[in-house]
Amino acid sequence: MSHPSYPTLTQLRELSRELGQQLQQRHLTLALAESCTGGLVASLVTDIPGSSHYFMGGVVSYSNFAKMHLLGVQTSTLETHGAVSPETAREMAQGAKRLFQTHVAISITGIAGPGGGSPEKPVGLVYLHLAAEEVDWGEMHIWPYDRLGNKHASAAAALRLALRYVKEQSVRVDPTLPKGEATARPILVEATWEGGTWRPRAVWLEGQRKPVVGVGRQERTPEGVWTLMVELADGGRAALRVDPQEGVWRLQRHWPPRRYA
Repeated sequence: MSHPSYPTLTQLRELSRELGQQLQQRHLTLALAESCTGGLVASLVTDIPGSSHYFMGGVVSYSNFAKMHLLGVQTSTLETHGAVSPETAREMAQGAKRLFQTHVAISITGIAGPGGGSPEKPVGLVYLHLAAEEVDWGEMHIWPYDRLGNKHASAAAALRLALRYVKEQSVRVDPTLPKGEATARPILVEATWEGGTWRPRAVWLEGQRKPVVGVGRQERTPEGVWTLMVELADGGRAALRVDPQEGVWRLQRHWPPRRYA
């Protein structure tokens, strides 16, 4: 059975370039904690000129000793769950964020192969984690490639995870607005006006339709702008604003669901 080819270095550098642009535009900083990728993601990030503006550093915690003594992974976590586990990935990311004092940190731990696998944890199994303010976000993958391919695929997943966070989480402040309000980017919201209130049905975020399953309190400013909080079917939340005169919905803030995928 043939498998799709894994990401090339050129493709990985393009992902890194896009992430760097997004981080720099939003004045966000990044740290990394890598195990099975052996510093590959850090290398890709620093391949981009100007990366010193947003990349604060990384730890290649290849051994359990490094995970514990550099990143603060608990001995009990490693003994109970193992080095390749969502629990260890989470503590690695949190440790990197704490160590480098960044806005966001990404961790990667897995089994690159060709050896080291088991029925419970096969070769190609990789856990990633993103730690940021109000966000605790993990992913699991089982790659079908050889050692190099598994490393490349893991690096691509880490870069995409960071991109997803940066694009959906960042909020730009507009100095012309009252303190505490945000300039929100225009988005598509499916909503109707019924009985003096807005009834949103779905919110489109990064090209994906996210149904609304709950609506919080709605408030109208003296200028006629409405603000409301909605709960999404995937477990996330979004703060929205709409000016009926402008006819545009805007995203003030988005909180993704906390889960492992």
